[in-house]
Amino acid sequence: MKIFLCVVAFVINVWHANAQAPSGYYNSVGNNTCAALKTALKSIITNGHNVQTYGALWTQYPLTDIKPRTIGTGSINVIYDIYSAKPGSVDPYQFTPTTNQCGTYNSEADCYNREHSVPVSWFNGNTSTAGTATDYLFIFPTDGYVNGKRANFIYGEVASPSYTSLNGSKLGSSSFAGLTGSVFEPIDSFKGDVARAFLYFVTRYQDDIPTWSANADAAQAFDNNTFPSVKINYLKLMLKWHNLDPVSQKEKDRNNGAYSFQGNRNPFIDSPQYVNRIWNNLCPGLAALPVNIVSFSGKLSSNKIVLKWEVENEINVNRYEIEKSFNGADFNFITSIKATNSRNYSVTDFVENNKGKRVYYRIRKVDNDGRYSYSEIFTLHIPLHTKFNIYPNPASDFIHVQLNNNNNDIIAVEVSDLAGRIVIHSNYQSNNGIIDIATKALSRGTFMVKLTSNGESYVQKVVLIK
Repeated sequence: MKIFLCVVAFVINVWHANAQAPSGYYNSVGNNTCAALKTALKSIITNGHNVQTYGALWTQYPLTDIKPRTIGTGSINVIYDIYSAKPGSVDPYQFTPTTNQCGTYNSEADCYNREHSVPVSWFNGNTSTAGTATDYLFIFPTDGYVNGKRANFIYGEVASPSYTSLNGSKLGSSSFAGLTGSVFEPIDSFKGDVARAFLYFVTRYQDDIPTWSANADAAQAFDNNTFPSVKINYLKLMLKWHNLDPVSQKEKDRNNGAYSFQGNRNPFIDSPQYVNRIWNNLCPGLAALPVNIVSFSGKLSSNKIVLKWEVENEINVNRYEIEKSFNGADFNFITSIKATNSRNYSVTDFVENNKGKRVYYRIRKVDNDGRYSYSEIFTLHIPLHTKFNIYPNPASDFIHVQLNNNNNDIIAVEVSDLAGRIVIHSNYQSNNGIIDIATKALSRGTFMVKLTSNGESYVQKVVLIK
């Protein structure tokens, strides 16, 4: 047994050490973009694809879909299941490779099976025949019960969950603009995994997409052309998740495993930049895709607000114009920043004359050809006696409080919902003028945050989104 464990550890280290494409694998893509690049990649990942059987996946998973055991006893490695794993925390349960294969299941944690992240019904597949339905690169080992809950639904972002797995994956109604009905949402740590698997699928099988697009289950996902192959709203979601969750070592291990197992790779794991070179707003039919402003926030400090934003997919962008409003509707230009192909930008707005007012900001992204689009709106109230700044707003798992000094004061914090119920009542020690308030345990909604220090109080409305 000790010899076997050493061999397993050696295999894992080999995957980690060689987590990249073979030299020259992508040479033929050249400087292509849009449909031409997609087709070039399709040729690369189709040539050399040695199709395997559905049953062969069982023997592949214990080689490359594994991670070290962290709970319980038994095998040194466990199946890396995206519907039960909780990166950075404690998994609720773990599966022993091979031993815990499905089988039958009645509840979560019974066994793991082979999930087609693009459901078989979407492409009229047949697992008894080697081909599309046996392609390891989009078929993950997942908890059988949770896989059954996901069923044939599209991936999406859930507004109201009807089911939540033990690691936080959700089934429920869609909250993402343009996608309707029930959707399934994995946790953030694996959103990039399923997005890149989907984009691999529509690239590898692009010639077949037009024949599948009329499928009722796939109608919101597949476009009826070889390019872009994806409906625009679903594409926006996939691009969002691709940018939200960068390529992990887990994905690199799978990609190397795929190359040894079936002779091809997922190009969007090897070179994530291919995603934005293929699907961007300069490509035919994709003008609706904006530069992805990943985040837009501001911080009040004394008599100025520092605005910051982070971008992805900056192609053909000329400048960012900052606009300001006092009613959220009528905006005026205040300054602009030249696009420099950077990821992070910031500007400072002096607000000495705006005390006691609420200000609204938005970014007008202007392309070289004059086309433009707007970011979401960031808003902030400037107290008459500027004492505190609370950000981000909207918030999720936490809020920060910035004082206009660098003192280590004691701050009394009272958070209440709109019905007046107090949900947080505690004193916090500031650290150089900053305190952090955990809001993860609170439900989504609107809350009033009251801060008191040195006899002065300040109240601000904060919206929590989950």
